[in-house]
Amino acid sequence: MLYDGIRLPAVFRECIDYVEKYGMKCEGIYRVSGIKSKVDELKAAYDREESPNLEDYEPNTVASLLKQYLRELPENLLTKELMPRFEDACGKSLESEKRQECQRLLKELPECNFLLISWLIVHMDHVIAKELETKMNIQNISIVLSPTVQISNRVLYVFFTHVQEFFGNVVLKPVTKPLRWSNMATMPALPETQDSIKEEIRRQEFLLNCLHRDLQVGIKDLSKEERLWEVQRILTALKRKLREAKRQECETKIAREIASLSKEDVSKEEMNENEEVINILLAQENEILTEQEELLTMEQFLRRQIASEKEEIDRLRAEIAEIQSRQHGRSETEEYSSESESESEDEEELQIILEDLQRQNEELEVRCFL
Repeated sequence: MLYDGIRLPAVFRECIDYVEKYGMKCEGIYRVSGIKSKVDELKAAYDREESPNLEDYEPNTVASLLKQYLRELPENLLTKELMPRFEDACGKSLESEKRQECQRLLKELPECNFLLISWLIVHMDHVIAKELETKMNIQNISIVLSPTVQISNRVLYVFFTHVQEFFGNVVLKPVTKPLRWSNMATMPALPETQDSIKEEIRRQEFLLNCLHRDLQVGIKDLSKEERLWEVQRILTALKRKLREAKRQECETKIAREIASLSKEDVSKEEMNENEEVINILLAQENEILTEQEELLTMEQFLRRQIASEKEEIDRLRAEIAEIQSRQHGRSETEEYSSESESESEDEEELQIILEDLQRQNEELEVRCFL
């Protein structure tokens, strides 16, 4: 599930969003398979709970990933219990009976099943609407989709011919990914308006909560720890910008009010405390205190990270010392006996390991003192 609360898997949402943007002029979309190695690469990234950049891939690759996800669902979208009843409903002679019975059965589906099937059918209907470019009509889409989701062509045909009656209220909300700050040397472009800043804060806080939840499991994951630190930096920058935007808005509002007052009103205002200004200052003070708490949390996180990396440095130093000791003992032995070819290869391998450990040690020391 993504930050906006729509209870659909990220891979499903992001694949549909991508095809809606870039696949509607792709001939044979969902019929032509993508490159298997690329599909496997994307699947592995999602299995690791990463968020790959789908724009680096071809539309057919992303469409194939979506089909693979649908094939691997643990149960039929229409459920094992309701599937025979859908078949019976779609076999009725009168079209009105088919429509009414299917509408009733769709309401009996679990909420998550209905949500997923509704998004899928609406999306495929968009592909069909672009038949001139995609060369994919109802029959073609049904032929491709039926074995993927284990729903018969007959049922799919009824769904596609009654999209508005069954799924008319479904809107495919585009995916907006959280802002990234991967390069410490440059500040990312932050949103400009207060509403867009608040929206991005909600995205980042959702991501922060997910990262905290994953890390609390107790499994050490350096990539997630670094992403947590990145999200905290972004949140601090966003809240600072939001606070500045609010301050400027309040100053502008007060300036307009003062300009509109008569001299007599101004003198009265000067004699009394400006309650609005006081409230603004109090709110700003609370926001500063909140930011201070966030900075303290970040400091504690960094201290833990530094301590962890120092432990890693000590471990690497111990390994280096052990290897150097073994090399020293080996060199003394060589003064009295010749070494075999296999022993020489072992020594070369140890030297490579030693150099690699020394390089890791130097990198960790640099990171600790940055």
